[in-house]
Amino acid sequence: MSRGTGMRATVRYRLDPPPPPGEPTLTDAVGEVLVNSEDEIVVETRRGVVRIPRDLVVATRIIPPKPQRRGVVGGSLAPLELHRAVADGWPAMTTDSLGDWLLRASRGFTGRANSVLPVGDPGLPLIPALDAVEAWYAARHLPANLTIAGPVGFDPAADPVGAAVLARGYVVSDPSLFLTADAAEVSRELSDAATQTVAAVGDSVSVELGDELTEVWLAAYGGYRSGDREEIHAVMTGSPAQRFATARADGTVVGVGRLGVSGDWAGIAAMWVDPAYRRRGLARAMMRELASAAPDLGASRLHLQVWAHNAPALALYERIGFRRHHAYVNAVTSG
Repeated sequence: MSRGTGMRATVRYRLDPPPPPGEPTLTDAVGEVLVNSEDEIVVETRRGVVRIPRDLVVATRIIPPKPQRRGVVGGSLAPLELHRAVADGWPAMTTDSLGDWLLRASRGFTGRANSVLPVGDPGLPLIPALDAVEAWYAARHLPANLTIAGPVGFDPAADPVGAAVLARGYVVSDPSLFLTADAAEVSRELSDAATQTVAAVGDSVSVELGDELTEVWLAAYGGYRSGDREEIHAVMTGSPAQRFATARADGTVVGVGRLGVSGDWAGIAAMWVDPAYRRRGLARAMMRELASAAPDLGASRLHLQVWAHNAPALALYERIGFRRHHAYVNAVTSG
């Protein structure tokens, strides 16, 4: 066989010359098989390379590969590439391009729908590109807002765009984490959430899923997130497909959530539970319905964003199958 097989094995062989009487006559070489030929087996062990003549070999055993840690869903995508891939799941009212950069504006409703994704080449040197970004947002009476992303724990100042906007006096937000998951896995993890919720809250609780943005959903969402009705409606209904979860207890809306589709990705967002009903499984029950709907809408992968310091939410998401893909901040012009 060829050199560098990559196979790991245990090779048991006779010692030559034979040891004194009463001492073991066999030993093992454990490691990567470098050569497996008719004449010899060469094994790279922790102690070094061992060459074993074939006629001394007593037995061999292949060592199975170590189990691989399950990769992060979407791990092949760079952070800002992933933001771009899922952008239609939380669409902006107005979009424009500066080279490869995506500019978004929605009259100030949510940072995501009013920010730049500086991925790729803007078609200009960096400083003129930032001048153009600031002018574009100023024309819409909005601050310039750029998403800066990197590995969890990254320093925005180490990013070229991040360093440039910091030098211009931009204010950087607290970091958020971008989580991803396999939709089928999340659905399996949450398969008993509805039963748990009924047991915790009572038989009067229910979770409904619909494709229409209803007045009661809007009213509940507007109770914790400010925004003009037209802006909220445009963002919430502008994806290629979306679903809305509504949780009720005794007929009263006590929770809402949204699923927005962008290609093979579906984003869970706009999650809210009435404070009086938190820690009773309602968020899990709504997420179960939303995650289960994703494959029917052509999306096999899920994503969501959460503040890095929101430990309770992060713990919930990671328990049900989400993993940390990257972190990001928003850098916004001050004043």
